[in-house]
Amino acid sequence: MNNSKDILNRLELLHPKKIDLSLNRLKILLKNLDNPHLKISHVIHIAGTNGKGSVTAFLRSIFENLGLKVNVYTSPHLRKFNERIRLDSKLISTKFLYELLEECENINGGKQITFFEITTAAAFLAFSRKKADILILETGLGGRFDATNVIKNSICSVLTPISIDHTNLLGNSLTKITREKLGIIKPNSMAVISNQNSLVKNLIKSYAKKNNVKIYQEGQDWRIIKKDFKKKIFHFECKERILKFPFPNLFGEHQIDNAATAVATFLYQKVFPINLRSISQGIIKTKWPARMQKLDSGKLSKFTGKNFEIWLDGGHNIHACEAVSKVFRKWNKEKIFLIIGMVEGKDPINFINKLADQIESVSILPINNHQYIHPNKIKNILNKRPKEKLKIQCCTGIFEALDEIKKNYNSGKVMICGSLYLAGEVLEKDGYVIK
Repeated sequence: MNNSKDILNRLELLHPKKIDLSLNRLKILLKNLDNPHLKISHVIHIAGTNGKGSVTAFLRSIFENLGLKVNVYTSPHLRKFNERIRLDSKLISTKFLYELLEECENINGGKQITFFEITTAAAFLAFSRKKADILILETGLGGRFDATNVIKNSICSVLTPISIDHTNLLGNSLTKITREKLGIIKPNSMAVISNQNSLVKNLIKSYAKKNNVKIYQEGQDWRIIKKDFKKKIFHFECKERILKFPFPNLFGEHQIDNAATAVATFLYQKVFPINLRSISQGIIKTKWPARMQKLDSGKLSKFTGKNFEIWLDGGHNIHACEAVSKVFRKWNKEKIFLIIGMVEGKDPINFINKLADQIESVSILPINNHQYIHPNKIKNILNKRPKEKLKIQCCTGIFEALDEIKKNYNSGKVMICGSLYLAGEVLEKDGYVIK
């Protein structure tokens, strides 16, 4: 092999000069690879703004508990690229990954292509050579021109809640963003739709009618009718039946909603047998790092001591902010400290302002190896707010931020959020291993 360890670094430097909104570059590469994406039989394709990774994780666990082999494609990764590709539920080996990436690089022959396109081609190669019963395929951005959208059909498409995000790539209106996401739903197919606002619902209905798509919409065809926080079960109505399922171990009420979307998808798909026990076991066993994750056994919790709880969430938009705020309301008897970092193009000011009344302090961090919004820039804007109790500080890293909190307070809950890239950095510092 030629510089195997450098392959990802080389591919990350790929930035085509021409914008290609047709996926032609990827289709040409895939054709030269003998169209591996067309050799995969059962696919569930997932798009949306929030929750698609969690829904993917729930579905993976449900199908695993049905006794099936499950391949998974997600992005971005937290600690290492291998996390994006799971073969029979296990992370792809580094050796196999490098072999596939080098094969794609050689076949591409230096032609213009993006990092996500060429790595998605490698993923399809992996899935075609290590076949499973089902592939759960998460889009990267958008849908219509997302590299995953080269597949010809799926057994079901899923749209999680859609809101404003990635406006520089998907458009600056909810209508434009929704139309991009709808692009994964093929004519004459079926789709499960999470709760959406009225504008998005109408766009989906119009698209479905025009393309002969059977949609199963939350609130119409399926719904959560009760969340029993005492018994930790939710009552789920679907196909004129009321079923009871356990709360997930993933923290936050929004994860119950994500679990329900996965349940609906499993119940409406028509390929695999329905087993209610597999659903319950799948929900309970689902793990998904950096989504309201409590860090209680690594280096960070040892550093802060037992008086502080440390939580981590990769959420970075207003929809995610609302989920964080909901959690904070349950913590209202304790002091809450926010640690945040965001990449360029995000809106940290709005995010922090919406949480300002619930927190004691905000510590702003840089994000290594990414184009981040400088902490001082965020602090300077926040300092123009009307004078209030909120303490604002810039720190160089997570340990400095935690140390500042320890120096000034005796106890409380720490929430680290704002970016999956920051979350990956924090997990690395904590010593957390993703399996």
